[in-house]
Amino acid sequence: MTGNFIMLQMDDLRQVVTEIVEEVCTKRGLNEKPSVEEGEWLTREEVCDMLHITYTTLWRKENEGVIKKHKMGRRNLYSKKEVTDIFSSAIEDGDNNNKCKEESHG
Repeated sequence: MTGNFIMLQMDDLRQVVTEIVEEVCTKRGLNEKPSVEEGEWLTREEVCDMLHITYTTLWRKENEGVIKKHKMGRRNLYSKKEVTDIFSSAIEDGDNNNKCKEESHG
């Protein structure tokens, strides 16, 4: 280091740091958050109850690409519309072993 110092007031430093963080977040697309309106998203528990499947089956269907999870912070949420569409298409197909139904073992 050459020994150069910059003196800033605390408020000025906060402003500079805030601007840098906002710029980095914007460049990385971290500011774009899906809207989380009431009833628009389902939790893992709600999806499992709705489709009558276990958490393991939900995880497997995520990996197979049947159901898409959306990360919001640390939570995995599921679009109510997407889950309803999957559920409706399975009913319309009249398929007893629909894409979301857990396989019977026996």
